[in-house]
Amino acid sequence: MSVPSPFPAQAELKKPVCVFCGSSPGSLPLYTNASAAVGRALAEADIPLVYGGGRRGIMGVVSQACLKAGGYVHGIVPSALTERASEHTPAPSTPAGESSTSSSRNQSKEGQGEDMLADGYDEKFTTDVVGSMHERKLKMAKISQGGFIVLPGGYGTFEEALEMITWNQLGIHRLPILILNIGNFYTHLYAQFLSSVEAGFIAPNNLSLLKLVDLEGGEKANSDESKAEEWGKAALKALDEWELAEETGYGLDWSLKEKRAGGDESKLNAESSESNSISNIRLPEAIFTTIRYTSPCTTKPTTPITKESLPLLKLHFERLKEAFEYLSRRDGKDKWGNWPGEETIWEELKRDIEIMEKKSPGDFRVRIVIHPGGRIEINLIPAPKDAGLFKLLPTTSRSETQRPIILDPEITQVEQETSDEIDLRLYKTTNRTMYDEAFTRGDLVSPEIHPEVMLHTNQYILETTTSNIAILLPKQEKWLTPKLSNDKKPFLNGVMRRYLLQQGIIEEADITLETLNRVKIENSRIIGFNGLRGVWEGELL
Repeated sequence: MSVPSPFPAQAELKKPVCVFCGSSPGSLPLYTNASAAVGRALAEADIPLVYGGGRRGIMGVVSQACLKAGGYVHGIVPSALTERASEHTPAPSTPAGESSTSSSRNQSKEGQGEDMLADGYDEKFTTDVVGSMHERKLKMAKISQGGFIVLPGGYGTFEEALEMITWNQLGIHRLPILILNIGNFYTHLYAQFLSSVEAGFIAPNNLSLLKLVDLEGGEKANSDESKAEEWGKAALKALDEWELAEETGYGLDWSLKEKRAGGDESKLNAESSESNSISNIRLPEAIFTTIRYTSPCTTKPTTPITKESLPLLKLHFERLKEAFEYLSRRDGKDKWGNWPGEETIWEELKRDIEIMEKKSPGDFRVRIVIHPGGRIEINLIPAPKDAGLFKLLPTTSRSETQRPIILDPEITQVEQETSDEIDLRLYKTTNRTMYDEAFTRGDLVSPEIHPEVMLHTNQYILETTTSNIAILLPKQEKWLTPKLSNDKKPFLNGVMRRYLLQQGIIEEADITLETLNRVKIENSRIIGFNGLRGVWEGELL
């Protein structure tokens, strides 16, 4: 999906982010002031800005603010919107794949009002001139591997944002799409999304394909002009949160109730007492499993895709069937229907991987999702850059690459959980709230490190937010993994856990908080393992 970056490699910049916004300034100073804050924040975070190339309106404001703060900006302008330097000089068209430094020869005439963007930034401001609006949007999307920020704008801004959301849904990409609700500009648009959920046109879980960003304080803060500068920090925070959620493998669970209330606690309480069908929407419960798939060749694969191409596929099928059959007994066959069968799942999985291989081979997180009724969904998402090689076994000595682990600041009260909550621990479902909340608590404790978070009771260790774990104490022959008990110590019996138990690499034991403290004092080894990374080395903080 990506194309050569227009930004200099020696600048060591982060992944570019595209900003969709209006070519007019709008009616409130808040729109332009908040947009300028976003431009400055991107520059200060070393995130290059990609945008539509306009010099007027919010386009001009956000790009000029980014450049003034020392950032890099790349504009993409359709040839029909460029203006001539003089009546004798025709507007040029830059060939695809080439960039030109900004000059009066390829300035955009898009939008209303005075030009807000000046020249004189040398290589930090470049422009492409393309043949059509469609080419502009496609090129913006290909370059912007850091995601998309949506500022106030008109029809064009809406259309650009909605297409990128649709691409997330179709799996063409899986990138952050952040809609900044500056001045509550997008409240009504998000309300339309909620209405579409209620009407059955958008699946509730597909609201996680985008994020409506409000300031802390909700509706009132969004409209406060004195808080305009806070929108830059809010945009960066939302980008970080999205990336962290993707790294966990669980995605983001944006609360519908929170969005309707704009984050105002009093409104949340008021809504909870209303019989409003939208505020009571529950994310549909489906089962899923996550597998790693790495293309045998990054150019044109020639090796046929077989079941052996995906690590431990048979165990993934085994666990999916186990969960499907259990939930069918719990909820009734009318809800879950018939088990689709391993061969049916394999054929859909193989087909989707083959399609992906023809388009863009690479390293992927593969999710097999089984919905109520037996419907199969395959998700192919680029694996996190830090995923490393998939490892079936722990290394004989401590690995240099380690993932930080901290204890969850809160105790998991398994004795107080309902049977449904315990089911969510024992069977991997799309309802991951308990893990998302623990992950957030860990991030608040160590925001600079973003550690794995270890769940635990008041006595026993359970699991991390992404993995099962095992420890190796001095003079110990085998790795010890927490003993699974469906009522006292419920947690996910993951595929890698099953495999390592079968191989005799790990064995079950009661691992207490005291045991974990001993691991830290004696600097013993701790590992985690899941279907995405295989075995990874941990470091207790």
